[in-house]
Amino acid sequence: MANKDYLTREQLTYVDNVIKTPKERELTAMSLFHTFSVPAWTKQTTYKVMTTAGQAAHYVDGADDIPVVDMNVTESASNLTDIAIAVRYSRQQLGEAQQVGMDILTPMATRARRALAEAENKLIFNGLHNSNPALNINGLTDPASKLGVQESTAPVTFDVLADDPDNNLKIRNWLKDAKSKITHLAGYSNAQPILALPQSAIDQLDMPYNQYNPQMTVLQMIRPWFKDIKAVPELEHQNFGSNGNKQDMGYIFLNDADIVQIPVAQQVHQLPQEYHSGRTTVPYTERLGGLVMYYPHAFVQLHGINDPKKA
Repeated sequence: MANKDYLTREQLTYVDNVIKTPKERELTAMSLFHTFSVPAWTKQTTYKVMTTAGQAAHYVDGADDIPVVDMNVTESASNLTDIAIAVRYSRQQLGEAQQVGMDILTPMATRARRALAEAENKLIFNGLHNSNPALNINGLTDPASKLGVQESTAPVTFDVLADDPDNNLKIRNWLKDAKSKITHLAGYSNAQPILALPQSAIDQLDMPYNQYNPQMTVLQMIRPWFKDIKAVPELEHQNFGSNGNKQDMGYIFLNDADIVQIPVAQQVHQLPQEYHSGRTTVPYTERLGGLVMYYPHAFVQLHGINDPKKA
């Protein structure tokens, strides 16, 4: 090429394709939730949030005070943010690589792609917290009271499942009850939610149910209840909460497009190359928001799944 400090058009296209084609295992958030497009320079999108409430009561013939289910619709807003990463190489690096026929583009482009996917996952699950409300984005690991989602706490931690067969039954029944918080919602009796947990919690559920049924695990028993059981690293305690948080989190939720989506203003795209002091930078950016939850009650936060003293 005429200028050895820059990538050729073919090389740029190659880097572009690698960065814009992430592997599915990297896209935890984008594989779990639908997206919808908003105008490219949108900083905030508004949407309607539905909540329902109602409790049955004993009925006496002729009574005129039968309780009803109330539905409340409020308007909410979700901020969007830019995520960026750049591939950078020096004149010396590029020259040495070309001299010996070494591929330095694949590892750099692959790392850039993974960095974008990790940033997307962290935004969706852990949020982007800022004292300025115009910049703050809530994540799924924020307090349930802030998100409007339901909650459930395990009767025992998953750490003790191997200690006593009764603990396995307690966790099996608890997960069924937690799932029922969604399937008992009006219109969702046949729904199959998703169960999201840290990988360590899934591993603990995959232990033998008891000594008489070593081939059976709690994980196998609960699997038919869920559309998918997904390992989510961002639900591990070190990724959210205040400093020193030791409590992991789990989630049971529905991911239908009419329940939750991710707003995307700009897909991953390349900005012009920059050259300065012998280094070339090829930036990539995207703009998206946190989860737009139209029906927060279709989410159940799971607490108490690990022993903080062992974390």
